[in-house]
Amino acid sequence: MTILPSANERFDLRWFALFIGFQLLAVVAAIWLPHKLLLAAGIVLLSGVYLVAVLLWPWIIVPAIVATTALDITGQLIKETGLGIPVTGFHLAFGLMMVGLLTNTFLRRREIFPTFELKGPLFALWGIMLLSLTYTPEAAFVDGTIGVFRTLFLIAFLYGTQMMIDSRRAMNLVVISMSAALIGGALLAVVQILTERFYLPASFVIAVGANAPRATGTFHNPNTFGTFLMAGSIFLLGIALFGGLSRTLRGWLLLATAAGFGGLVVTFSRANWVAAAVGIGVVLFLAKKLRYAIYAAVIGLLAVMAVKEFVPFAEHIYQRLMSIFTLFEQFGQTGRASSSARVYFALAGMEMWLDSPLFGTGWRSFPVLFDLYKSPEFPHWVPTKESHTLFANILAELGLVGLTAATWLVARTLRRGWTSMNSTDDPYLRGVMCGLLSLFIAFQVSLSFTADFSNNFLWFFTGMIFAVAQLIDRSTT
Repeated sequence: MTILPSANERFDLRWFALFIGFQLLAVVAAIWLPHKLLLAAGIVLLSGVYLVAVLLWPWIIVPAIVATTALDITGQLIKETGLGIPVTGFHLAFGLMMVGLLTNTFLRRREIFPTFELKGPLFALWGIMLLSLTYTPEAAFVDGTIGVFRTLFLIAFLYGTQMMIDSRRAMNLVVISMSAALIGGALLAVVQILTERFYLPASFVIAVGANAPRATGTFHNPNTFGTFLMAGSIFLLGIALFGGLSRTLRGWLLLATAAGFGGLVVTFSRANWVAAAVGIGVVLFLAKKLRYAIYAAVIGLLAVMAVKEFVPFAEHIYQRLMSIFTLFEQFGQTGRASSSARVYFALAGMEMWLDSPLFGTGWRSFPVLFDLYKSPEFPHWVPTKESHTLFANILAELGLVGLTAATWLVARTLRRGWTSMNSTDDPYLRGVMCGLLSLFIAFQVSLSFTADFSNNFLWFFTGMIFAVAQLIDRSTT
């Protein structure tokens, strides 16, 4: 029902005059100013409004964070710096996020902050990383120092996410941003496969044992692109399978999820195929819909058959899929160089750990020391010396102390998410937490084959777990 103003309420002519004046100014500008100058002025005005809005509502930076992370190395603003690290769009978005949070804190005179529940394990892990710089090999010192300070910024990013996602509106914006980015990334992956135009040079892929280029989207590495698609798909699937959503919203989330899984296929990232399969299983378990596992298996089988028959590079996709199940049977063969190398990396990491069991050999020392520990059977044509198993890498470089801190971090996160999800009857909040928990577990699987420790989404979604847990706490009190 429309409520008319009472006779005692006066219309403020000053605001009306300002509105009319703005309209006249816009008309004059459209007539007399060149279109390019008018466009530039419009961009500057909108950017200014957006920056002011970020100071008032820091969570509106979320789409920029998601988009710039999805752009990865393609979103470079400055390619060469003194530190050897390119400045990307994510660095700008992260800076705006921190400025927005800091300014908002002073504007609102905020005195109560969310509990940083991961401070114990995170600073224990970071502390041993910092200490390890005192004994890491000289050739690894610069890279190790950069890695230590990058981790410190990622810790700030995690806690900033926990502070920023403080309402349902902020949480909803994450869902919307991820679904849009997921569909865009998946479409780009399919286009790359169909047009055979890839961001990653085919020579690199062939060097690591493949015989066809792999879709990478806008990422520098197909496995990192696969991680992005896996993460978005599992997160949205967990939300879609819970109740409390309209048919339109559920349909949109399922569409984005299907697109993400479709894009994941053509990345040829076996690590993230396995991670996605585990994530789907965890989603079905947490959502108490294990009966759908049969349907998921049938759909997966049909998808594999369809891919084998109709999709370009189908035979390669099929062989990559089957190689997951024939690793030990075909271990060491030329066609399994990538899989075999991962095993040799892990074994080398164990040998490094045995030489320095308590504190490890030093952060970022693995690629420097690898030649001293690698097996004679290691495929010599594989160009990388980076460990592809995060836990073996941490054990080698940070020893038992580092592994204990990392295990504490994982256990604390899982316990917090699990208890929070079971403490609320709100189906939407349960769905979001289901997606986050399933994704966190899937990330552990992916990290066992990619060691992508500094992945932005790993830290962002870990912070999201604690942010959503706080929303659940507030909704139940």
